[in-house]
Amino acid sequence: MVEALFWAAALLAVIFALALLSRYRKRHAPFYLWWTFSFAFYTLAYITEASSVGSHWTLVPYQLYIIASATLVGTMSVGTSYLAFRKVLAHSYASLITALFLVLTISVFVTPPIMHGSWLALNGGRGGIVGLTQVIYILMASLGGTIVVVGALWSWGKTRRYYNLLIAAGAIAAGVGGTLASQGVGLGILPAMNIVGLVLIFLGYVYSRSSQQGRSQSQVASGSH
Repeated sequence: MVEALFWAAALLAVIFALALLSRYRKRHAPFYLWWTFSFAFYTLAYITEASSVGSHWTLVPYQLYIIASATLVGTMSVGTSYLAFRKVLAHSYASLITALFLVLTISVFVTPPIMHGSWLALNGGRGGIVGLTQVIYILMASLGGTIVVVGALWSWGKTRRYYNLLIAAGAIAAGVGGTLASQGVGLGILPAMNIVGLVLIFLGYVYSRSSQQGRSQSQVASGSH
């Protein structure tokens, strides 16, 4: 059952990634591209989880999971920064996340994680990740998660557009699911809450698209008078 939920989450992430990529190809807004990256990394994370949860983590899938689980948050936060902050600040933050991703990818193979502890403990990044990999992982995940939630709430505070609350709620739901599962509440809560988080975040993106289209049409109409 848990494995099936992870596969379902991976399928949803693929569908959402393709939808966001299609939107980027039509509008070329940078946040759609970064959100596409995020859902692609979500897909990789869920596939590695689905393929290992019935047995145990092995080295290469766990290394790929480390990269994906940190970078999905980082890339999502870049998309949110383009939605919430000035473009020059968002560009700088995008460069930072890209640099962290490159360092993490190299580090996780140069200094491999130590494969000990329970599946959930390793899944939560406890015990297995060492050295520079651990530093970059924590930095990208914590900084990215903060930017997603705070950036969405900041944007809501400025605009009162409720899609920002959906994005914040989705990010919080996914985080709560991981925390509860790691505390032994139940392994099934992890993919279930991740699915809830995915849907809320994607709805936030869909409504942000609709809102922006409405504003663009209003500006065109105003300019024609």
